[in-house]
Amino acid sequence: MATRDRGLESGEGEQGLAEKTQSFSQQLRERLAAIERRDWELWILALVALGILAAGLFFVLLPAVFLGQKTIEVQAALSPQALFGFLIVIVGFIVYLVQKQLQIRALRFKSFVEAWNFEVSHVQMLVDPLTRAFSRSALEELLGKEIKRVQRKQTTLIFLYIDVNDFKKVNTRFGHLSGDLVLAEVGGLLKQSVRGSDYVIRMGGDEFLAALVDTNLAGAEIVKQRINQHVAEWNQDSPLPGFSLALSIGIQEFDPSQSFDQVLADADAKMYAEKKK
Repeated sequence: MATRDRGLESGEGEQGLAEKTQSFSQQLRERLAAIERRDWELWILALVALGILAAGLFFVLLPAVFLGQKTIEVQAALSPQALFGFLIVIVGFIVYLVQKQLQIRALRFKSFVEAWNFEVSHVQMLVDPLTRAFSRSALEELLGKEIKRVQRKQTTLIFLYIDVNDFKKVNTRFGHLSGDLVLAEVGGLLKQSVRGSDYVIRMGGDEFLAALVDTNLAGAEIVKQRINQHVAEWNQDSPLPGFSLALSIGIQEFDPSQSFDQVLADADAKMYAEKKK
């Protein structure tokens, strides 16, 4: 049985996830801004160098233009060593610009790869690998948005708190692999019973939470009947001889005047009341 401490506001895991997401996002923005600044500085340096060369050429050509000369004669007393050094400086400057540009591209690509990896790991943290339902870590991120929407638009949100009856007996009698199978099957049939806009969250152990968006209590009862129908169909072809799957379901409508913790506690209490029947 999952632990009974379900405080959303005091959930250190959810808060840590949100803080980690915000921290990484801020670091990524700062890193990309620094890369863009270096890119601009490199282009400014190249433009300044090009401007100096253009200005030098301009002052060489300017007298000939004003005097109407058809040909331009340039006399310069340069030693081979000086000319070679000048060419080395130009080539070195070009190599420097190319190298820095490649470094900037590599840093930009690295930042995008890290951002992609973070998003992938973030999504993986939100999904329970066994049941493929949302994990407890997704509770605040997903339902927090829905609760704000309910408060803002005066819509409805119904919670179904669900527990697998006699789940310990499955682990004791058939082994933990069979217990994992039951949990995976329950997660699948719960997702089949709700709409795509609804949420199925594994709260931990053998407990699940279904959040029905824009649904009233009558609609929640229909979903409950649909879940029980799928459970009955599963029992007809159960892979565990002698085991009959049963779920206890508590239904509670979200009340904006109550805290989220209290609403979940009420749903939990109704679920255990049904379990005792």
